[in-house]
Amino acid sequence: MQIGRRGFVGVVLAGAAVRPAFAAPIVIGIAQWGPHPQLDAVATSFKARLGQLGLVEGRDVTYKTENAHFDTAVLPQIISTLKADRPALILTIATPVTQAAKQIMKGSGIPVVFGAVVDPVVAKLVPSWTQGGDDMTGSSNLEDIHEVLGFMRKLFPEAKRIGFPYNPGEDNNVSVFQRLKAAAPEAGFSVTEVAIDQSADVAVRIASLKGRADFIYTPSGGLIQPAMPAISAAAAQVGLPVVDSGVGWVKQNIVLAGFALDYAKVGALAADIADKIIKGTKPSDIPPARPGSGDYEAAISAAQLKKFAMTLPAALQGCNCVTA
Repeated sequence: MQIGRRGFVGVVLAGAAVRPAFAAPIVIGIAQWGPHPQLDAVATSFKARLGQLGLVEGRDVTYKTENAHFDTAVLPQIISTLKADRPALILTIATPVTQAAKQIMKGSGIPVVFGAVVDPVVAKLVPSWTQGGDDMTGSSNLEDIHEVLGFMRKLFPEAKRIGFPYNPGEDNNVSVFQRLKAAAPEAGFSVTEVAIDQSADVAVRIASLKGRADFIYTPSGGLIQPAMPAISAAAAQVGLPVVDSGVGWVKQNIVLAGFALDYAKVGALAADIADKIIKGTKPSDIPPARPGSGDYEAAISAAQLKKFAMTLPAALQGCNCVTA
């Protein structure tokens, strides 16, 4: 039975009861990894898209949000808190949160829709890109690595070596590393990786890239992104500009450039999936979604260009992507 909108009749996925007309709003839980512009955009666009689909906040749906603040130790607590509210479904934002939810929500009857999970197959969240899990599916922020490398080549036409700091303990970082290393030669790059598994090691690990890289590319993730100011400072000490997988740090003039998926699109895709589940489609029948090739944003910091005595390459003169 489909869920209607105002004065709607439908099913509550968290329980067996049929919703009567003019029932109270359904509840959707949101478990977020931490405060970050990209992750915030997923949550905001998720709500906005569901509103466009007819689930208006405060009228048809209420949201309960828990934030881990990038602390894995609190993930069981925040997910269990949301689980206790018996929501219609839970949106999990980022890979660590979703992996924790997979364990805690198992057998609960409450579907999980994820957003901003780089590779849900590698993370063992879904069986394949063509099938959802029994109680979980969602939208990925898997970049088209060829698009990313194409931007890098335009920004650094003479560069040959990419320095890649990553956390080997995060499946999303490992996935990016594997795809980057496989595709880089075609774009004329080699990749020098450096593992960072705790924030205290940032300065020394970044310094180790001196003479072994021409610039640094940083992935999303629970360790790397919160450490971006420290990474940028350490990279500047050894003369290496940083290209991030997001644009937020660029707009703060922390890093030189960013090339990122539109995370609002990631959230909207998750909302489309949530809408199908609320209407009665099984998560296993909904393949994980990912944005298309046109869903990217580039940004270059004018202040960082000056800092590194760089001029905007000819290939990017018309990009309209240089920030003040």
